[in-house]
Amino acid sequence: MSNKVLITNEQNAVKVPSGLRILIRRSCNAVLEYENFDGPAEISVTFVDNARIHELNKQYRDKDAPTDVLSFPMAENGEYDIDEDNGCKILGDIVISMERAMEQAEL
Repeated sequence: MSNKVLITNEQNAVKVPSGLRILIRRSCNAVLEYENFDGPAEISVTFVDNARIHELNKQYRDKDAPTDVLSFPMAENGEYDIDEDNGCKILGDIVISMERAMEQAEL
């Protein structure tokens, strides 16, 4: 069984470059292989705008500002929930502000 990398675009501020989804999937799979991760994994990657990542950063990290990336690991003491539909271990969520990423790329 293969890994599942779920990619969602919840923003309209920045056009998602062509090929980015493939690059993210390949990168996630390469990291899992490098780390010798046991079993198929499920990772969620979501593109958001600065306003949404600002909300999440305040809610979960008590930081009143936008950031570039937030990650939400799901494992507890090395134990993973299993997606009953595909048998994958649910690793967690990665949230990326496309606006912030573009701002940083222009520096």
